[in-house]
Amino acid sequence: MVNRKVAVLRADASSSIGVGHVMRSLSLGEALIDEGFGVELVSFELAPSLQSLATSCGIEVVELSCAPRSSEDAQFVLTRNADIVVVDGYEFSREFFAALELSDTPFAVIDDNAETNAKSPNAVINQNPHASAPMYAHLHSNPKLLLGLQYAMVRKEVREVAAMNLPTREGEVFVAMGGADFLGLTAPNVDALVETGLQIRVAVGHANTQRERIQKLADQHGHVTLIEQHDYVSSLASAHVAVLAAGSSLWEACAVGTPSIGLVVADNQIASANAAAKLGFTRTIDCRVVFNVEAVNREIQACILGGTTEMRGAALSMGIANGAHGVAMQISELTSDLGGTNG
Repeated sequence: MVNRKVAVLRADASSSIGVGHVMRSLSLGEALIDEGFGVELVSFELAPSLQSLATSCGIEVVELSCAPRSSEDAQFVLTRNADIVVVDGYEFSREFFAALELSDTPFAVIDDNAETNAKSPNAVINQNPHASAPMYAHLHSNPKLLLGLQYAMVRKEVREVAAMNLPTREGEVFVAMGGADFLGLTAPNVDALVETGLQIRVAVGHANTQRERIQKLADQHGHVTLIEQHDYVSSLASAHVAVLAAGSSLWEACAVGTPSIGLVVADNQIASANAAAKLGFTRTIDCRVVFNVEAVNREIQACILGGTTEMRGAALSMGIANGAHGVAMQISELTSDLGGTNG
């Protein structure tokens, strides 16, 4: 009997770092399961809601009990006897990666702007449209490079909904500021949109603290709806336009063909958001210093009144719904090339 290959995903989530690293790790984990892997997520103090989400995807959650992102963390990960480790996060120390590099276990990093402290990964995954090989020319290991939107790790649910071609609800705006919304932009966005009279559907992420305030707005205004997470993807796919934090949510909107307005809330989002805007499926607003709600409203009105046919066409032409599957296939090939199963 051939043992099943095992992939260990290493990512954390919190109100300060957001939940994006864990969410795209789960997306990859789903695809790896489809490729026949057993998948574990090692994480530090992961919120119960995210633990439940991982379990529902078929991913085993392993609680980290030592100092996160340290050399001890890496040593713990190595005890899981994985065929490959996939690390997602900016805060993993050089000591963490040095411990991985001294082992025989292959590892990949998920990166956005050449920020990883790894020197010799076996693979680099950068799903962003600005990703290029020269960004990783400094690495010592000649890693396999999986770069660009063709490797966007959108969730299996997104792929399934994209295939449904749901009809657009004309004049409806979808609002989601990511899992944490550490700048607190969800409520100000909805407050401003209320005055437009447009139908508004709002998603509040796992670590977003504004749920009660959004629920009050929904109770006061019949055209505001606070949706549950299980309705997130179908609501996104049906919207006329989506107002989103300019992270991985932009790639999900692209996958389902929904034009978007991406609000840049962190320095590491600016390059990818600008590259996406050049591709034509999103418009971007820089909110890192000042949040200009009037600018958001102007862009929404421009999309709705001016038409979104070109943006929708640009989004669908990217063909990114199967990106996680593409990454999983490459990882499967890599583990086979490097010699079998640790299990």
